[in-house]
Amino acid sequence: MTWVEFDVALSVDGHPVVLHDESLLRTAGLDRLVSELTLAELHRLDVGSWFGPAFKDERLPSLTQFFERLGELGLGANIEIKPVKGHEAATAAAVVDAVKAAWPPRLPAPLLSCFSLVALEVARDLGPGIARGYLVEELPPGWQATAARLAAASVHPWHEPLTAAQVRALKAAGYLVAVYTVNEAARARELLAWGVDSIITDDPPALRALA
Repeated sequence: MTWVEFDVALSVDGHPVVLHDESLLRTAGLDRLVSELTLAELHRLDVGSWFGPAFKDERLPSLTQFFERLGELGLGANIEIKPVKGHEAATAAAVVDAVKAAWPPRLPAPLLSCFSLVALEVARDLGPGIARGYLVEELPPGWQATAARLAAASVHPWHEPLTAAQVRALKAAGYLVAVYTVNEAARARELLAWGVDSIITDDPPALRALA
């Protein structure tokens, strides 16, 4: 099964929506944070025209709307909880609630990933049966103790500083390894040869042959 990775933020009235950026400037031309607008206000924005005329009037989806589309397409999901500073716990709680309420039952259970330890702790406590991925730029000192405390299923390091020895250590500790963001086939092959389990990419066609 094909999986997709996407980011989730929280509207000012507490609804999780699918958006990569904290600001709406790039996608909607509005110099506001997603956390400053209600879900109704966000739904009125055109977030497609910036990408091309064919996408004019595309609307920002709520997380539950996105789940519906994943079910239609048969796609698994790595859901990155991407909170605005100070909203880590609330964003994680909203994502867990949405998964419990609306995740399509015919799909494999999703993975929740995040850089925020607070968010991952909340996800662990409120959704212990939902797998969690510990996102890092570089493996920090004490990573193994942190991953164990979070009861993480996987660790997701940035691929550039990653070494083969670190991958071996992660695998020896019992963690799945998902690396980001790899857009070149040669680097993906190298990482897979090291034992990496999953490649997160912005360019799936470039890596399709490796699947």
